[in-house]
Amino acid sequence: MPIIKSLQQRILRMVKKDQEIMKSGKRGKKEEEIIKKNTEEMRSIIKEYGWPGISLVGKKGAEAVWLLVQHSDRDLNFQKKCLALMREAVKKKEASKVNLAYLTDRVLVNSGKKQIYGTQIYKNKEGQFLPRPIYDKKELDKRRKSFGLPPLKEYIEKIKEMSLK
Repeated sequence: MPIIKSLQQRILRMVKKDQEIMKSGKRGKKEEEIIKKNTEEMRSIIKEYGWPGISLVGKKGAEAVWLLVQHSDRDLNFQKKCLALMREAVKKKEASKVNLAYLTDRVLVNSGKKQIYGTQIYKNKEGQFLPRPIYDKKELDKRRKSFGLPPLKEYIEKIKEMSLK
């Protein structure tokens, strides 16, 4: 199936709004509205097309799909459904293994469980960046490597650097 340009553009417009509000620092009600609208639109797209993978919306579009789902934290059931769809898409090389690790951890953390890949980080009161609770920490960097992720220590350093910009 060839790339559906109109669908790709629709998804890229959604992610542009998402990123603008995230980077603006103007979070709150406006952010909530954009995320809610994007989640509804993604639900509709997935209902019509299934998981919008690389062959349907291109690499940038597939990346945008993941990011929009990643940010739909207020709808855990939707995220869980998408996680199952994304797992299948990764098997078919239609989605990124790295992004699957992030969504897996996001769903686990949002479900009150320990994350597997250590992708979910928060900043504590002292200003330190720390991972949310992690399952089997001893094997963490091995799991991260198998999904194309850098060691946790490197990842946290990168987040620190990005927060300074």
